[in-house]
Amino acid sequence: MRLGPRLAVIVVLVFAAALLAAHPASGSYGRPPVIVGKITGVVDASTADYVKSLIDEAVSRGSPLLVLELNTPGGSLDAALRISMLLRRSPVPVVGYVVDHWAMSAGTLILMCSDVAAMQPDTLIGAVQPVVVTPEGGFQPVNETKILNPVYKEIELCMRMHGRNFTLARLFVYHNLVLTADEALKLHAVDYVAPDLYTLLAKVNGSEVRMLGLRERIFLPPGTPVVYQPMPPGLQVAHILSDPLVSSLITSVAMLVILLALASGHPHLIALGIGLMLIGLLGIGSSVSLVAVALMIIGFIMLLVELLVIPGFGAVGLTGILLIVVGALVAFTGKPVYIAGESLQAALYTLLAVVAPLAGFMVVAVYKVVKVWKKPPTYSPSPVGKTGRALDDMPPSGTGFVMVEGEYWEARNVGEEVIKKGDKVVVVGKDGAVLLVRRVGGEAGSEIMNNY
Repeated sequence: MRLGPRLAVIVVLVFAAALLAAHPASGSYGRPPVIVGKITGVVDASTADYVKSLIDEAVSRGSPLLVLELNTPGGSLDAALRISMLLRRSPVPVVGYVVDHWAMSAGTLILMCSDVAAMQPDTLIGAVQPVVVTPEGGFQPVNETKILNPVYKEIELCMRMHGRNFTLARLFVYHNLVLTADEALKLHAVDYVAPDLYTLLAKVNGSEVRMLGLRERIFLPPGTPVVYQPMPPGLQVAHILSDPLVSSLITSVAMLVILLALASGHPHLIALGIGLMLIGLLGIGSSVSLVAVALMIIGFIMLLVELLVIPGFGAVGLTGILLIVVGALVAFTGKPVYIAGESLQAALYTLLAVVAPLAGFMVVAVYKVVKVWKKPPTYSPSPVGKTGRALDDMPPSGTGFVMVEGEYWEARNVGEEVIKKGDKVVVVGKDGAVLLVRRVGGEAGSEIMNNY
């Protein structure tokens, strides 16, 4: 089953319109709000982009404070170092707040480089020694001083800058020191321990922080709103695809698709395998922006090839649409948005309204194609020797139509007997698209025709 070229273009345009609709404009507040972002799961390039977007939004809104709620086991060293640089250069005071469970490894680095470091009771920080993923899927600690020393110095620099106990930096990196909230407060690794965000804001209000070499005082006027700013949908997609487990699964599926395409004689499916492998690049630390651009460019090329070169519309074009959709989701992160729960649900429903029917259509299309492909042929390539029934009266040398094994054929009577409607005939030859038939036996009549 192949789709029309116009339908493919319409699908892309409808998706683009839905994507724009899913990013409403920022709302306005009478007083600049405290912006709160959540860093959860593995820290990766999309997390760094998220932090940058939060800082940019806080600056544009004139926010007095940015809070990063941290609950992460760690992640990419490059992403963590980029985030630490963003925090050290932020013109808006940043509070790092460990919530729920922990902020280990990269999370600890982010916490130490925040202007204010805080933890919920019974949370953990520490274990900053870098590790590498082995071919077997395990982790191996890095002991190269060329890597350890810069990480150690980065944490020490941040802790010195904010007046914390910088002697702990070496223990975090070289000895994988882990601290509870109470221990971290006692050793002056963090500034506050607070059970919830509003208690923390009350403690932070009026405190002095060092930013860009200057002393600044945090002032939160009464009635200052608190706005939770979620990760934009595009970055959420990139964050999911950047997970090493998800990336490895996508890459494995891509290899299987390519092998099946080669084994089954369907080379067009190789395009789908290549597309999945490109998406898998997000999981090896590649730049989200570069991968998004590559996905969209290659997707448009595949779409053009399908529309202009390959007749009809099949696997190459569908893969092109898939790459364009994923690339657009990853690239179009938009500005962080102030939206209530109802607006977020509306945006989600808009996306689902486009993606769900498209996915359902693809499932039905694939099912129909497989069903037709598995259906056995109803007649052999050559009908000569087969028997059937006459659908018209045919005198000798006359023509009419017959049905042979479920197929309608034009036929010519080459026998000496008259063939009547319903008579049994045998195919004795073929003249182009016309069958040469003769009457067989003597039974005829409408009773037999009622079976057709």
